[in-house]
Amino acid sequence: METLKIAEDLLQSHGLRRTQIRLEILQIFMKQDHALSVNDLEKMLKTSHDRVTLYRALNSFEENGILHQAPDQGGGMRYALCADDCSGHDHKDEHAHFICDECNQTFCLQEIKVPDVKISEDYQLNSVSYTMNGVCKECQ
Repeated sequence: METLKIAEDLLQSHGLRRTQIRLEILQIFMKQDHALSVNDLEKMLKTSHDRVTLYRALNSFEENGILHQAPDQGGGMRYALCADDCSGHDHKDEHAHFICDECNQTFCLQEIKVPDVKISEDYQLNSVSYTMNGVCKECQ
C-alpha cells in the first residue's frame, strides 16, 4: 500500500483532519528508520510551512498517539512513529532508544522494552527513558 493511502487511513483512524502538512509529515516518517527533529522535517518537506503549523501538527500527532518523542545526542527531542496500539492518553512506546555517536541519529529499538520501575509513593513517575549510545550499522 502506498504511503499516501496509509497516511490518510492513519489520520482517519485517529479522527484527525486530512491536511497537506499532516499527510506530508506522516509520509516522511514512514520512509525513515530513525527519529526526526523539527529541523530535519523542515528540510524534507516539499512545501514550505511556518514553524507554528509544523509544531501544531507534531503536537496533534503526539496527543493522538501517532508520534512519540525520542531523545537526541544534544539533549533535545526528536519524533518517531508510535506503535500501532498507542493512543493519545496511553502511549505504549516504552522501548529503548539508540543514539549513534557518529551520525547522531536516534533509532527506536521496539524489541527492547523499558523495565517496569517501582518507586516510592513519595514520587509521581511521569516517564522513564532508556537510552543507549554507540555506533549504528551504517556508521560502523
